[in-house]
Amino acid sequence: MKKNFGREIGEWSEIKLKCIHSYLGAYSNILTRAGYKEYYFIDGFASTGFCKSKQTSKTIRGSATLALTVNPPFSNYFFIELDANKVKELEKLKTLFSRLKVEIFPGDCNIEIATVLQKIGDNTPFIALLDPQAGDLFWDTIQKISEKNKAELLINFPFGMAINRYMPLVEGKAIDSEMRDKLNKIFGTEDWGPIYYERKKGTITASQAREKYLDIYLIGLKKLGFRYYAVKNLKNSKNVHIYYLIFASRNRKGLEKMKDNFIEGEPERQTLFFKQDIINAVYNEFVGSQKITLDTILGKMLTGKNLYRVQDFKNALIHLEKVKKLIRINPRPRCRSFNETDLFKII
Repeated sequence: MKKNFGREIGEWSEIKLKCIHSYLGAYSNILTRAGYKEYYFIDGFASTGFCKSKQTSKTIRGSATLALTVNPPFSNYFFIELDANKVKELEKLKTLFSRLKVEIFPGDCNIEIATVLQKIGDNTPFIALLDPQAGDLFWDTIQKISEKNKAELLINFPFGMAINRYMPLVEGKAIDSEMRDKLNKIFGTEDWGPIYYERKKGTITASQAREKYLDIYLIGLKKLGFRYYAVKNLKNSKNVHIYYLIFASRNRKGLEKMKDNFIEGEPERQTLFFKQDIINAVYNEFVGSQKITLDTILGKMLTGKNLYRVQDFKNALIHLEKVKKLIRINPRPRCRSFNETDLFKII
């Protein structure tokens, strides 16, 4: 099949696609082992299924193709795409993977998502990938998805590449009504406004503003019931922020698996301070606790913008025990690690 590329992508997008593919494979395997007969995949901005690497000019499989190569495969694939030419390429992709059940929905994801969701039962597991090229993902779409009990989300929050373009910082240039309306649709709230005016006055830096905008988004996800989330800050080769990849779930096990994928290639984890930071964080949060478990700690500290995964918390507990700041209540013979039910106190 002749491959028509949706777009050229940089190294950071290749990293993003690798994270997506890895998690989709883990998701499929977990649900299969759990006995689910059906679980679905939604790609809200599916493009053509193929990209071209800016670095090497090689063909890169896009999100739609990566999802179709997952084993075991999803029960059903729903691809939404606005561009008519890209839809034609998706039809070719569907033919190539004719053994799989693929449905293509031409149109705007923010509109077509309602039709797609009608095909999914309230308790059928699915993951929705929402990866717009610009600020074309509206909060109302996420809200509709959240009404399904077993939804999980992978969202590209393209602040650095798109959303900030609606926020002029030049003196004398203000946000017009069209820009304001679009930002309200993206965030689902007007809470971005005070942050924008702080940034325009120069009382906060660009990175501080970006984190505040992200926090608004994450707070919104939690209000919709997505209690567990992880964030990967994707940067270009000059270490400049491009966009955030956000995973959101109601299930902590999903978060644990995604964290394993998100940490790959993160330079912060290689610093001398990383190990000590998590040890201090756990100790300061739970010092004085007389009866706690690893499960308690993970429930409170695993979610968030941090780069910590389950093994990091286990390592922190091992260290605290070694320096006699942790005492096991129900010690197991020759056990040097911790499972989620081991009782201990931190002194």
